[in-house]
Amino acid sequence: MNLTNEAAYLYVYSKDLISLNKKLKGLSGKAEKHIYKHGKATSEEDRLKHRTKHGKVVGKIQKLMVKHNELLNKLRHHHVAYAHALRAEHKVK
Repeated sequence: MNLTNEAAYLYVYSKDLISLNKKLKGLSGKAEKHIYKHGKATSEEDRLKHRTKHGKVVGKIQKLMVKHNELLNKLRHHHVAYAHALRAEHKVK
């Protein structure tokens, strides 16, 4: 691929990664909130409620981490391809 195509891939994947990082940050805040509320809860019902909510949020985080790792692999691949295209274009001129 040429240099502009690789730059476009890097741009799009980096935007996706930024969006995914924002989602992960929000979910991790929710997970911490439920852990805190689990510790503060006085009744066993409330503790169970916050523990299950924490478990659901952690499950979402784990699913997003799989997507996060895939995006990082794609970014690494296109970064190498971009560097190769840049060197090749520099040699021609």
